[in-house]
Amino acid sequence: MKKLLLTLGFAMCVTFSHSQMFYGGGGSVCLDCYSSIEVGAVSSNISGLDNSSQKIGFHFGYYSYKYVSETVTFRFGVSYDNLGATLDDPDNLLESNRLIIHSINFPLSVHYTYNNQFQGFAGGEAGTNFFGKIPARKTSGTQYVDYDFNSNFNLFDASVFVGAGYILANNIDINLKYNLGVTNVSKNDDNNWKKNWFTLSIAYTFRDDI
Repeated sequence: MKKLLLTLGFAMCVTFSHSQMFYGGGGSVCLDCYSSIEVGAVSSNISGLDNSSQKIGFHFGYYSYKYVSETVTFRFGVSYDNLGATLDDPDNLLESNRLIIHSINFPLSVHYTYNNQFQGFAGGEAGTNFFGKIPARKTSGTQYVDYDFNSNFNLFDASVFVGAGYILANNIDINLKYNLGVTNVSKNDDNNWKKNWFTLSIAYTFRDDI
């Protein structure tokens, strides 16, 4: 049920973003705008969380671009990122060693394109942690204690990012991005947990539509 709600919520965000970008303002079509659909893999961790390492997940995004000049664009949109961390468990006390965060994010960035092939970009991202999975911990024998995700993680967070990309045949973008968390995702003030992740992605960008 949670996965279905997440999928429906993401689809609604994409539809809303598209309609506002291209058909907002009384029905007029946005000038000098184009869109992009992106998929990829993420390698994430949570800084400040003891005995954690990188976890591999996946990424899906829908973005809109607005020209500022021939080489500079603003990009904004919505993405789903499967984030979290791999937990060290030498004593086999955890039901699973994967801490999972299902995150829907709203990035805004500035992109510079050189020679219609190379891109550099930087920006900020508002994040949401709708739900996830904290591994249950064994207490005695075969008994496990479950931890409620929403009681331990903040709903909202933020990050900044930088990245670079390469454009193939005008429409295919290959991008590498690094997000650095700037807010604490833990509800416990004694913790200082921040999401950090690399994203390697490929996108189809509708540049011919403009």
